Formats: sequence, C-alpha cells, structure tokens
Amino acid sequence: MQPRSEVLVDLSALDHNLALMRSLLAPGTRLGAVVKADAYGLGAARIARRMAGVVDMLMVFSLEEAEVVHAAAPGTPSLILMPVHQIEPGSPAHGMLLRGLLHLALHDAAQLTALERLAEALGVQMPLHLEIDTGLGRGGCLPAEATLLAGRLAGSRSLRLAGVFTHYANAGGSESGTDLQRARFEAWIAGTRLPSDCLVHSSSTYAAIRHERFHHQMVRMGLAWTGLAFDGTRDGKFLPAVRGLRPVFSWRSRVMQSRRLPVGATVGYGSRWVARTPSTIGLVPVGYADGYPLLPMDPRTLRPAHAERRQVRIRLGQGDASAWFAVPVIGAVSMDQIAIDLSAVAERLPEWGLHAEVEIVSGDPQAPNHAARVAAMTGQHAYELMCRIPPRVPRRSIVNEEPVRVPVQEPAASRAAS
Repeated sequence: MQPRSEVLVDLSALDHNLALMRSLLAPGTRLGAVVKADAYGLGAARIARRMAGVVDMLMVFSLEEAEVVHAAAPGTPSLILMPVHQIEPGSPAHGMLLRGLLHLALHDAAQLTALERLAEALGVQMPLHLEIDTGLGRGGCLPAEATLLAGRLAGSRSLRLAGVFTHYANAGGSESGTDLQRARFEAWIAGTRLPSDCLVHSSSTYAAIRHERFHHQMVRMGLAWTGLAFDGTRDGKFLPAVRGLRPVFSWRSRVMQSRRLPVGATVGYGSRWVARTPSTIGLVPVGYADGYPLLPMDPRTLRPAHAERRQVRIRLGQGDASAWFAVPVIGAVSMDQIAIDLSAVAERLPEWGLHAEVEIVSGDPQAPNHAARVAAMTGQHAYELMCRIPPRVPRRSIVNEEPVRVPVQEPAASRAAS
C-alpha cells in the first residue's frame, strides 16, 4: 500500500552539508553533530549511520538517544546533554562508557557527586563536559561554580574533565550578545587550569556560520546538517559559503480525490473559502494529526492569518518533462486532510489531478512551501515543523534524486470570496 504521505530524507544533501561545514573549519577543529529528538524527526539511526566516519562526535539529549545512535554508528562517541545521574550496570550505555564512547554533560555539584559514585560502582573513568552558563540561563552552572567543579574533577580518580562548553542564547540574531558570551567563556578558560586534552566548544550552527572566532576546538551543528541554515543569520553576518547548504527534508503526498465545485460552494469547517468561479478542488490526505501546522488566528478578523499565502506544489508531467507548480491550500486544515485549489492547472492534469503528486513541504529553498517559510507562517521554527510530524508518517531515504524543474511563472492565487 502506498503511504498517505511520506517524509523524504535526502542523504545526498546531508553528505553535501557535512562536507561544506567541514570545509569551514580550520585543520584540527572537530565537527560535532546534534541528532537529538530522533534527529529532529528524520530518524536518528539513519542520520547517525550516514554521519559515521565523517563527524567526530554525536550530541543527543538522553541516554536512550545515545544508545540508538551508538547502535547505528558504534565507533563515534556520543555526548549526552541532559543531566544524567544514573546508568544501569550492563546496559548499552555502560558498555559505551567502558569503551570511552560515552561523554556526559556536567551541570552542577549534586550531579558531580552522583556521577562520582556511579563511576566507581561501574568501574569506569567517566569523561565529563562541564557546561558553563554564560548567558543562556538554561543548563549548566555559572562561572564561579564551574571553577569549584573543575577543581573537584582535578582531584577525582573516576571522573575526568574531557570538555568545557557553553551555549549561545542568540547567535542567530545578535553578534554583540554572542561576543559578550564568548568573552565570558574565554575569560573563564584563561583563568582555569584545564587538562591538555580537554575539548573546548561553544558554537552551535549560527555561531559556527557567523565567524571562525566562535569555533574553538569543535563546533556543534544541528541546523547546518539539515540544510535549514542556508539563509544565514538574521543580521546578515555569516560566512558566504553557507549559501551552499542544501535542505535535507521534504514532505510529499498525493491527491486522493478531485472534485468540481460550482460558484458559491464552500470548502472546510467554518465555510471560510467560497468559490467565485467554477473550481476544481483536490483533497490531500495530510492534516494536523500528521503535523501539518495550523495558522495562528488574526485577533482582528478572528480568521487564520496569512491564509492566502499558504501553498503546496503539485507535479505536472512525467520524468524530465515534469515541473512543480504552486497551488493554494484552501479552507480549514482538518485532522486528516487539506483541500487545495487545482483550478489553474486542472486541465493539464490527468483525471483532473486525481493521484497527482503533491509536495506538502519543499526541499527547494526558493519554493513558497519551503520548510522555513511554512514554519515562519505558522509562528514556528523549522525544527518544530520537522519534530511535530508523528511516526505515523513514514520516512524514506533518497540519494541523488534528480530535481524537478520549477516553472518561471506559476498559477495565480486561489479564486475565493473571503
């Protein structure tokens, strides 16, 4: 049976993005990849397996996630970012510790005490990365406490300081704020005696693409490997090569029903869309239960904001002659389906569009339904859009898929009465 919709994971784009990010780093600077939340919904095992041998470290949030990526990329060390206090003896995580492939983030004194007891019980020397809060105010500890923790680690037989790191609060939008955090971080490092093999890192994607001065000894990329950082930072200060990133994620379905509606017919709950002319409407089996986002309500009109800009693309033609055309999403989003206006292209579609391929979210950065644009329209981040697509939507890997041609002119907006 053909799935109602599927998320496509472009492994060729992933390979390209990894190589591009590696090219931005000075020799000896390590490349880490954040693959938490099931690699933002794209499949952590799939992504980690592809990254094996290319990245130097995989970052996850939990023990369970670490075990998943270790099974897929058994030779690549993992860093768990959440405060871990307990690991079961004999578990896969215990095995990772014995092989030196599991690193833990250290956040506070209580966790350090718990981990020292744990390491002694498990018979391991545990590598820890001390997180220093320089302004994000989320995890980690303030610099003064970090100094005390570093001193305790220096005297421990079962724990070792394998890394120190911080996380920037607004690297995508504020260069001055990011530089202030960097100065705090580097001042702490300058005043602390660190082991010679201690790994210093601070940059997630936006700091990494902003400037080399944020790279330190390793960068932690998430948005970069997905390709969704192609538009750079919000203030326009970033390394030009970032324009070459390619989105890894797209989402496709097909028209399950095509209907001809007369003038005055309405579509969807609330009858928000009304046909001004005889119209051809396609139903696509994707709805909010699949993670298709709802638009925020405009408090002035009590109607969804930006409804006229919400689009998908439909494929016309076959093979090399095929092309994507943008068509409007109309009416309210239902639990399991959306309606699209095919009127402008229906005569060019067999059976008025029945079974035609629909691109719900595009991997083309120029498309009106690219992930970043769909997410922004609904008040989300592209990460949210990917993470909220539930497991009922299957993921499929593609490699070297030929791009579909995009026409110069696309159909006009939907003909509807407001």
